[in-house]
Amino acid sequence: MVLSKDPYTTETPDLVLDIGLNAKEKGNDVSLYLIEDGVTAARKSEFGNKLAAAHKKGIKIYADDKAVLSRALTNKLIGWVEVKEIGTLLDFIMDYDRVVWF
Repeated sequence: MVLSKDPYTTETPDLVLDIGLNAKEKGNDVSLYLIEDGVTAARKSEFGNKLAAAHKKGIKIYADDKAVLSRALTNKLIGWVEVKEIGTLLDFIMDYDRVVWF
C-alpha cells in the first residue's frame, strides 16, 4: 500500500490502516510505503501510535527519503520506520501481487 496523504487533514490514512490490518489478519503480507505528505503519519504522534500497533501486527512500514528530508522529519519519525529511496517503491510495485495507492 502507498499512502500520500497526511492523517491531519483527511481520514484516508485511517482507512488505509484498516485495509492493511484486515489484509494482514487474512494472512497476507502487507507493507505500507509513505510518500509525499504521507510521511507525516510516521511522526511521534497519535497516528504514529496507530502505526506502531500495525507494525507490531507484522505490517512493514517504509518512508520515502526525499519526502522525509523535505519536511525536516529526519529525527522526528518513530524508530522502526525504514527510510528508503523511491527505487525501493518501484521494486515493491514490480514484486508485489497487488499495490494500492492512496
